[in-house]
Amino acid sequence: SDVNYFIESRHSGWRVGKINTPKKAMKWIKESVSENGYYLAIVLKEENKIIGNAELCHLDWWQFKAGEICYAINEKYWGKGYATEGSALLIDYCFKKLKFIKVYADTDPDNKAAQRVLELGFKLEGRIREKHFVKGKWVDELDYGLLRREWMEGKFKEDY
Repeated sequence: SDVNYFIESRHSGWRVGKINTPKKAMKWIKESVSENGYYLAIVLKEENKIIGNAELCHLDWWQFKAGEICYAINEKYWGKGYATEGSALLIDYCFKKLKFIKVYADTDPDNKAAQRVLELGFKLEGRIREKHFVKGKWVDELDYGLLRREWMEGKFKEDY
């Protein structure tokens, strides 16, 4: 099912087991959703089909004034701008409705597609060497940040 695909592929080293029924999906959603974040589906309107997800998390780390965004898109829909569009809408919501001061994201240095999404205005803030153990090796993490004033002043917010 689409639910199982996205939950299992959400992060390269993260697995939650087989979620192949609506009951198991609802259980996972209830356990995953908290006051500290949102987990949203990206739906292709033309097909009324879930093609990915976007997540806003770690809100409590910054006293609910900042959060981390994450996104995943089904491989069949890569390269079509859906992650960028979904992320831009979520970022806009964070700054305009939630009044965040910052949105941040991280990615694997080899994930060029994720880095292209972050061209929405994010600035590279640092590289944490060998932070994650994925598929038998240690990999670095690139950390990005976007400030509210940059988003509100930037031309990139109208490009999505």
